[in-house]
Amino acid sequence: MKYSKLVIIGAVLVASLSFTGIARADTVNGAFYYQYLGPYTALGLGSVPTSISGAPTVNFKVSGATGNVFSFDLPGSGVNGDSNLMGFLTAGGDTVTSLGSAGGDNINNGVFVFTGDTYLKAGKTYEFTHDDGMMLYLSLNGTSPTITAINSPGATSADVSNFSVTTSGDYWFEVVYAEVNGGPAVLTSDIVATPEPSSLLLLGTGLLGLAFALFRKNKPSGLVLHS
Repeated sequence: MKYSKLVIIGAVLVASLSFTGIARADTVNGAFYYQYLGPYTALGLGSVPTSISGAPTVNFKVSGATGNVFSFDLPGSGVNGDSNLMGFLTAGGDTVTSLGSAGGDNINNGVFVFTGDTYLKAGKTYEFTHDDGMMLYLSLNGTSPTITAINSPGATSADVSNFSVTTSGDYWFEVVYAEVNGGPAVLTSDIVATPEPSSLLLLGTGLLGLAFALFRKNKPSGLVLHS
């Protein structure tokens, strides 16, 4: 059975579309520090870049189906109204990995650190809604200097913090969020995480391999024997 080049290209295109969801991998890395008392002083919020001493309770990854991974919004009130870690991270439909037994921990007096990459357009206003204090650090193309785009350590109820950039491009970001006043727990944003380069590389390699295999299968042999 022989395949034309057009059929092969079509097969590669279909494969690409089929794996789009996997390739996007709109994911941020996260760390949770349980019962980190006195977070603002201890964490040195306002310094650039943020530094947190000691190992986190757990490291994890959060993935959003549409890239908007910051969709954490739990309405419970009071300290006992704080949901557990798993409930907070999946409140907006995200998926989360590697929580283990820490997934059941209450998040009150906990500190979150999220890192990832995003594309930001110059002059556009972006926002984070957060019910407790948060910091946002940005670095264009992941290089120095790191800027403090949001410094709002004092919010005790849902508040909106806006920011913008003067240069369009791919930015590394770090979000530090402290849930220290009991529920509700809110951290949402309209920034969109970009696909992980490793996932795109894996997809590209696979598609090239598929195309090569199909071309090779249909390439006539260079040696023909005649009786």
